[in-house]
Amino acid sequence: SNFILHQFGGLHKLWDTPNDFFLMISMLFIPVMYSVGLAMNVKSFTYIGEQKVSGLAFASEMYTFVYMCFIYFIILSVCVIRSLKGEIENKSIQLYTQRINNRKKIYLAKNAAYLILAVSAALIFIITSIICFYLFMIRRADIAVPQFCENGELLYYSVNILAILLCFIFTVNLSLFLGAYKKSFQAMGIFVFVWLAFMYLKEISYVKYFVPIYYVEEIVNSDMGNCEWKYLVILLMLVFIYSVISIVLGQKKFEKSDI
Repeated sequence: SNFILHQFGGLHKLWDTPNDFFLMISMLFIPVMYSVGLAMNVKSFTYIGEQKVSGLAFASEMYTFVYMCFIYFIILSVCVIRSLKGEIENKSIQLYTQRINNRKKIYLAKNAAYLILAVSAALIFIITSIICFYLFMIRRADIAVPQFCENGELLYYSVNILAILLCFIFTVNLSLFLGAYKKSFQAMGIFVFVWLAFMYLKEISYVKYFVPIYYVEEIVNSDMGNCEWKYLVILLMLVFIYSVISIVLGQKKFEKSDI
């Protein structure tokens, strides 16, 4: 019960500093601007797909665009690192230790808070994209169909969305781990380096099988009739293993840190 209570303590701290939430939610401008631009036939916005899109397909493609931009992984990483290392550096973390003398619970609470942020942002983004589709995109009968999803799309696009969400979950766990070991700017730099290294390693034989984004791109780039379940399962296992290692090592380091 104490662990659950402290989970809410971590969430309370997160929502007390809403900048993190609004930074992540700023991704909503992507489906809003794109759908409005297409509906108004703005030349800067084009659709080059071979098939007409449904509501779920549009939401999935917008979320894939967020993944390709990469910027929101950096934003989330900065928020997570600042939440832990920033509070250690400015000593505000002591407010936690005075109330609950258990650093492991503090670390896990922060981890849970940002995982909930990542999942919440994804849900809000998908729902907003679907709303934008029916408010604006549906006016373009040449590129959109009124259905929420067509035959075979529900499973296919759900897997795509889940694969990208797993990348955000991986980002939270890795960033908190880096925040426990390194100074804020060092941790941020290492995260960017790791992600760029992944972009290179995913092209190398054998090594690519240990890189999460290799499986994400295999899933996203797969054909509609070929839902890559095996890649999703492997991705899920890989993110789970990396996350467990990051959490265990991160909370042990945090327990020994001088705060």
